[in-house]
Amino acid sequence: MKANLLLTVCCSLLFMTGCMENGSQKSDAKSNTENNTTTTTTDDGKTDNGGSTTDDSKKNETKNSFQSANGKFSINFPAPPAGPESSIEQNKAGLMQIFTYTLTVSESAGYFAYYKDYHSGVITDSNTETMLKKEADNFMKNIGSSVAKSSSERLDGNKGLSFSGTLNDTIAINMRAFFVGRRYYQFGTIASNSEISEKDSKKFINSFEIIK
Repeated sequence: MKANLLLTVCCSLLFMTGCMENGSQKSDAKSNTENNTTTTTTDDGKTDNGGSTTDDSKKNETKNSFQSANGKFSINFPAPPAGPESSIEQNKAGLMQIFTYTLTVSESAGYFAYYKDYHSGVITDSNTETMLKKEADNFMKNIGSSVAKSSSERLDGNKGLSFSGTLNDTIAINMRAFFVGRRYYQFGTIASNSEISEKDSKKFINSFEIIK
């Protein structure tokens, strides 16, 4: 696989047809806190009765630099990511809309997070672990790799899976995923250790929070 195709394949995740979130493209609302110590990026803003735009990140307490109000999660991207890129995935469960955020470090390295909603009734408590493993296996297969290590995770009582592997023996793939109800979240890094250190990868992955 060519290096410049890596993130394209990973982030497209077999998308079939591009589309816009809620029928229209949404721009990111960005705001810097005082002294520029932290940059908070949200994927949408809301307008109050006075007509001004408010940042949802100020309504939900989080230590993370990025928050998706629609996705109901936050994560600490080291810089504002691009997105959301919205597309359609087709599999045995039917059509699903996927929203992806990416921060590209190089042609073969980057951070990303995405989420999608399965149809009602597909995800149950009894099959969640199986579905997590299927998602991991499919993701790794799609980028020409396989799951080398995996471990079960829990976040606020929600089942998850950490998994990793390599590509061409030089690029490390480190991922974590959770099901929250029928919503699937996946996030992680793809890079050589010289581009994204193991420490920085773990810091990013461990920062993920669900916004209630």
